[in-house]
Amino acid sequence: MAKKRTQTRAQTEWPSFLALGILILIVYANSFTAGLVFDSVPIIQDDPRLRHVSLDNLEKIFTLNYWWPSQYTPLYRPLTTLTYLFNYAVLGNGESVAGYHVVNFLLHWINAWLVLVIVRRLAGRLDVAAITACFFAVHPVNTEAVTNIVGRADLLATFCVLFGGWCYLKFLEDNARWKLWLGLLALSACLGVIAKENAVMIVGFIALYDFLWRWPERSKIGLMEFARPYVALIPSLILIWAIRQWMSGRVPVFGEFFMDNPLIGAAPFQGFMTAMAVIGRYLQLLIFPRTLSSDYSFNQIPVQIDLFAMISLAVVASLIGSALWLRERQKMFAWGVLFLFGMMAPTSNLLLKIGSIMAERFLYLPSIGFCTVAALALCAVSEKFARSGNAARWAFPAVVVIALGARAYARNTDWHDEISLWQSTVRTSAASFKSHMGYGDAIFNVGQQGGRPPSEVIDQVISEEEAARKIIEPEPPIPPKSLTNAVYLRLGRYYRIKGEFLDSSGRRDEAAAFYHKALEALEKAEAIDRLTNENWREFRLSRGVAPQDIPDMGNFVVYQQLGLTYTRLGELDKCETAGRYLQRLTPDQAIGYQLVGNADFSRHRYSEAAVQLIAALLVDPNNTDSWANVTLTFNAMGVQPNPISQQGGVMSLNPQSPVVRQHLNDASLLVVRQFEQAKQFERARELQDQLIKEYAVPSQLFQRSESQ
Repeated sequence: MAKKRTQTRAQTEWPSFLALGILILIVYANSFTAGLVFDSVPIIQDDPRLRHVSLDNLEKIFTLNYWWPSQYTPLYRPLTTLTYLFNYAVLGNGESVAGYHVVNFLLHWINAWLVLVIVRRLAGRLDVAAITACFFAVHPVNTEAVTNIVGRADLLATFCVLFGGWCYLKFLEDNARWKLWLGLLALSACLGVIAKENAVMIVGFIALYDFLWRWPERSKIGLMEFARPYVALIPSLILIWAIRQWMSGRVPVFGEFFMDNPLIGAAPFQGFMTAMAVIGRYLQLLIFPRTLSSDYSFNQIPVQIDLFAMISLAVVASLIGSALWLRERQKMFAWGVLFLFGMMAPTSNLLLKIGSIMAERFLYLPSIGFCTVAALALCAVSEKFARSGNAARWAFPAVVVIALGARAYARNTDWHDEISLWQSTVRTSAASFKSHMGYGDAIFNVGQQGGRPPSEVIDQVISEEEAARKIIEPEPPIPPKSLTNAVYLRLGRYYRIKGEFLDSSGRRDEAAAFYHKALEALEKAEAIDRLTNENWREFRLSRGVAPQDIPDMGNFVVYQQLGLTYTRLGELDKCETAGRYLQRLTPDQAIGYQLVGNADFSRHRYSEAAVQLIAALLVDPNNTDSWANVTLTFNAMGVQPNPISQQGGVMSLNPQSPVVRQHLNDASLLVVRQFEQAKQFERARELQDQLIKEYAVPSQLFQRSESQ
C-alpha cells in the first residue's frame, strides 16, 4: 500500500516539477544573454582564483574573503566562489555568460520545486502549494537573484535552507531513518553558511515549524526528540560564529560602508524607524513590483522618521499580531507572515547593521512567505467566486502569474548590459549617488568598447559624476571618515581625460583648468584613502600586530591618477611621490615604477629613470609602454648599441651590457625590497629566485633583504 502511494505521489509530482521548469524557462528566456554587470565584474571577471583549478586557487578560495582581491570585506562565501570556479574553469565558460545563467536557472527551478513540496506538506493542499511555487518562480523582485549572476549566493543559501527544511520534515515522518535526515540537515546548514550568511535562518525555519505545529503537542514529544534537530544545527552555528570571529579579526569595517548603508551612522530610534520604512518598501515591491532598482545607496532612502515609516511599523505590527492571533485557526497564514518577516531579520538592519540599507535580492528567501499568503488569499477568492468548476478556480491565479511573469521578463532586459542596468537605476533611484556614478562609468566604458573617441561621451560622463558628487556633499557635510573616495576618483580621472582632449586640440588654458579640477577631486580622494589607511593601521595595532609588520593599504588607482595628473601639470616631484607610494601599496603594478621613471627622465636623470623603468619590466614583462620608455632612456644616455632588441615581435633586454647589468641589479633589488616592505615575503622570494635564474642577478645582492 505504501509502495502504491509513493508511486501515485511520484506520478503527480513529476508533471508539476516539469511544469515549474517550463514556466521559469519562459519567464527567464531572455536572461541567458545578460552580461557580467554590477557586482559580477569584480567577483567573477576580476577574480584570479577562478582562472583554473589548482591547489593554490582552492586554498585562496577558502582562506580569503568573497570580494578578494578588489575589496577587503568580512564576507566569506567559499561555496559560492567554488560554483563560479566550476563555471569559469571546469565547464570552460570563462566570461561567456550563458553557462552561469544555466546554473542560476537550475538553482531557481529546484528552489521553486522545494517551495512546492514544502508548502504542500505544511498546507496539505496541492492548489496552495502550486500557486505559491508559481508566484515565487515568476515574481519580478527575484530577478536580481536569478538574472544577476552573482545573485547565486542567495540562490544557494535559499536552497540550503529549503533542502534543510525538507530534511527536517522528513525526519518527522521517517522514524526508521531519522539519523540520515538529521545528518543531511546538518550538512545542508553547514554548506549554507559558507554560501551566504543568511542561510543560518534554517534555525528560523525549524523554530517556526515547531512553534506552530510541534509546540502545541510538546507534552507528547520527549525533550530529547524535540531537541534533536537543534543539536544537528550546532555545527553550523559554531561554523558561522568562527567565520565571523576570523574574518572580523582580519578585515575592519571602515566608515565608507555608510555610503551603502546610512543606517550605520544613524541614531538608534531614527535608524529603527528608517529600517521599518525599508520593510514597508519591501512590502510595496512584493505587492506591486512596478519600480525595481539595482541600487538604494546614499541618499535614495533618507534616514528620517516620517509618516511612511510609521505606517510601515503599524502594518508590520498588525500582520505579525494577526499571525500570532490566528496561529491555531490559520496555521498557513501565520506561517507565511512569520516566515516573511523572520527571514528578513538578518538583512533588515534591525538586529545588526549590514553592508546595504536595501536590496531586492534580500527578498529572495523571505518572498516565499509572501507568496504563501498571496496564494491562500487567491485560493479563498477563487473558491468564493468560481464555484462553477475547477477550471474557473485557476483563472484568477493564472492572470496574476502571467502579470508577474511579464514584469519579470521585462525586468530581465535591464540586466542585459551596464548601460541598460544603470539607465534603469538612474530612473528609479535618482537620489542614489551610486546610480549616477555607475551610469557615468557605463557610458564611458561602452563608448571605449564601441570605438567612440572620449570627446563624444566625456561631457555626459562628467555630468553624471558631478550629480553623484552633489549627492554625497549635502549640508551639513558628511564626516570624512564616512565618505567614499570612489566619486572623487572617477571625477578626477574624467576631468583629466577631458583636459587631455582639450590639450590635443591646442586649447591649453582650458585643459589646464580641467587638470586643476582633476587634482582638486583626486586630492580629496587621497585624503579619504589616507584616513582609511590610518583606520587600518589602528585596527591591526588593536589586534596586537607590531607596527613594523603592518603594510600600508589603499586604493592604488587614486595614486595612479594623481601621478598622471601631476605629470600633465609638470609637477614632477609630486608625481614621483605618488609613484613611490604606489610601489609600496602594489609592488606588482608597473605603473608606480613608470611614474617615477618618467619623472626622472623628464628631469634628465636618465640613470635613475632606467632603474625604475627596468623595475616596471620585471613586474610586468609584457608592458609595451615600459619597453618603449626603457628604449628611449638608453637612447638619451647614448648607450650604443641600444640594449633593447626585438625579434619576432618579442622585446628583450641584453643583460651582458655593463650599463644594463648595473641598472638591472639595482632594479631587481628595488622590486624585491618593495615586495618585502609590503609584507609579501613569499612573492619576494619567488621573484628573487626568478631573477637569479633568468638574469643571473648575484644572489649575494639580496642577502641584506633576506636578513631584514
